[in-house]
Amino acid sequence: MTITSLDDAAWDSPWRRRAVGEKVLLAVGLVVTALCTPTWPGTALVSLVSLVVILAWARIRPRVLAQAMSAPLVFLLLGGFSVLVSVGGGAGARVWWRAGFLSIGPDSCRQAIQLVAHGVAGTMAVMVLAVTTPMVDLLTWLRRWRVPDPLLEIAALTYRLIFVLLDTVVTAHEAQRCRLGDAPVGRRAWRRRWENTAALMGSVAVRSWARASRLNEGLTNRGFESSLATLPIVRRGSVVFQAVTVALLAATWVAGWAVTGRWWR
Repeated sequence: MTITSLDDAAWDSPWRRRAVGEKVLLAVGLVVTALCTPTWPGTALVSLVSLVVILAWARIRPRVLAQAMSAPLVFLLLGGFSVLVSVGGGAGARVWWRAGFLSIGPDSCRQAIQLVAHGVAGTMAVMVLAVTTPMVDLLTWLRRWRVPDPLLEIAALTYRLIFVLLDTVVTAHEAQRCRLGDAPVGRRAWRRRWENTAALMGSVAVRSWARASRLNEGLTNRGFESSLATLPIVRRGSVVFQAVTVALLAATWVAGWAVTGRWWR
């Protein structure tokens, strides 16, 4: 499961001991750079910097990054394809391919490439924070910035319930495989797979609701009212890390200006 791999990587990351604010500064700076600088070379530079930071500087395994990026890449490619194909283009518009009311032209192709490029760069920048910072540290850091406790508790509860849902899905699926065995070959195979999927969804919904109810009852019995306070770990910031972060962001902006002559898109 991707989210389990991300959580394990964040807890085992060498950057686990770094101040959360420094990692947020780097990730947010890369996201803003990817959004505001020209598509070329801004997005390519942000993607490259993020890749080097994750694999070389933070020493995250390439397999973890590949698993984390697989789902966003599929989503971005589907979104780019929807922009690539225009609906109802004008008769005088320049197109490369046309089939009825569908067409592909240079304008739609450019927009699709820009969309995918900005999406990949922004996702890579977010992964800098996701694979190096556990959710507990991030929520504790947000509490220091006076974020309302109800919002933080909802986020923490949602994060816990995701793992409850994943554990329920894996357990129910394994039990289903052990009891039903291999599906028969032929038309009955598809019918049986649909029946198994429907049964799995129903079982997961019931079991997840029951486990979530037990979690709520446990918090109530412990006297939970407003917030679940945890002991924060004090981490000192690194001047060298902050200087390198600013230098990387500045170099990306300067490189974009040197190629295009523009600071902004």
